[in-house]
Amino acid sequence: MKLIVNKINRIFGAMTPPASKSQTIRALFFACLAQGSSTLINPLDSDDTKAAIKVCEDLGVKISKKDNSLIIDSNGIPLIFNQTKINTGNSGIATRFLLPILGLRKDFDNPVIVDCGEQMKQRPLNSLLDALKNLGLKIECLEKVGTCPIKIFGKLIGGKAEVNGLTSQFISALLISLPLAQIDSEITVYDLHERPYLDMTLAWLKELGIRVDHIVEDKKDIFKIPCGQYYRSFTKQIPADFSSLSYPLAASVLIPGEVRLQGIDMNDYQGDKRLIAILQSMGADIMINNSELLIKGGQSLHGITIDANDIPDMVPTLAVIATQAMGETQIINVAQARLKETDRIKSMANGLKAMGANVEQKADGLIIKNSLLHGAEVDGYDDHRTVMALSLAGLVAEGETIISTAEAVSKTFPSFVEIMNSLGTEMSVIN
Repeated sequence: MKLIVNKINRIFGAMTPPASKSQTIRALFFACLAQGSSTLINPLDSDDTKAAIKVCEDLGVKISKKDNSLIIDSNGIPLIFNQTKINTGNSGIATRFLLPILGLRKDFDNPVIVDCGEQMKQRPLNSLLDALKNLGLKIECLEKVGTCPIKIFGKLIGGKAEVNGLTSQFISALLISLPLAQIDSEITVYDLHERPYLDMTLAWLKELGIRVDHIVEDKKDIFKIPCGQYYRSFTKQIPADFSSLSYPLAASVLIPGEVRLQGIDMNDYQGDKRLIAILQSMGADIMINNSELLIKGGQSLHGITIDANDIPDMVPTLAVIATQAMGETQIINVAQARLKETDRIKSMANGLKAMGANVEQKADGLIIKNSLLHGAEVDGYDDHRTVMALSLAGLVAEGETIISTAEAVSKTFPSFVEIMNSLGTEMSVIN
């Protein structure tokens, strides 16, 4: 499918972003491990969350929908189920969170094969797999070392292990499962990236009464996790997603008009809310009023240097914003953006260059100068964030922009085109 985008001269209206993917999937896995009935209010409905729901159901958990809520009924651990193969689709977070949980089964000696979509098969798991082996699990990679599909069995005993911090999902996966392990654990993380996502996991653990001692030494984060803990069932309202919010937010800043973005929680741990402060520092007119943002668009922006280590999902959006800022913008210290659904540093450099942008790739980021964009036919690389970001470029580019693999937006933001059009854009999807 292709996304067709044309330039617009004015944007106006109000919208509420969809619920947080990161919060929804965390809630699902915590509810899976908790004995009793948990309720998720306003969860995200997307390809990634559907994949996570299917994974939890494969683990023997009953999940039902009632109005705008999901009800998760679980017997807690040990998990009892008969599946011998679980497919996580292309959800990186569901894949990583699942792996240590498989060591909390009653029939832990019976192997389970974890498979996934082709896109996820390209994303390395080496460091997490090595840590899990040290914690009691037996793992065999069936095609390529360090990637799915994986045969896994054994008990999550606990103990000491190290894990790479290039993605915070590795340590979050361990922190979710290790409180339920057989012995105390100590995990050392080197060079932790994406720290706000770790803070989100730690906030969940604290809310659910789980003890984790966290020590920071130089470039090491050390986590001490006592064993013998348990999760209690809960009810949780899932907050709006700041990652999805970034697209209407950026459009509202770049294009003249006035837009209200509603239903947000500035106290939530999502790191991508930092985009608001970044845009303000570049000259955007954004007023925060309790649970909404009021944006007066079309203000002159200036280039800055942005350390995006904690917000790698914002790289595509920031790249487009940078083309419209006077001077030069540098996006730095975010090498992990190359290890997402696609290499987002490369995908955005290629797409924006095709539209006339002055872009230079670096190993860990991009250097972008103010550019006059023109419409072009560009590759979305089957990556939801690349597709949505390039559509923003299309809104300020002269002529028509055509982006391939438009179906990718359903991974996190299925209503993207509908919501953007409600603000005055004229996006359309064709086969």
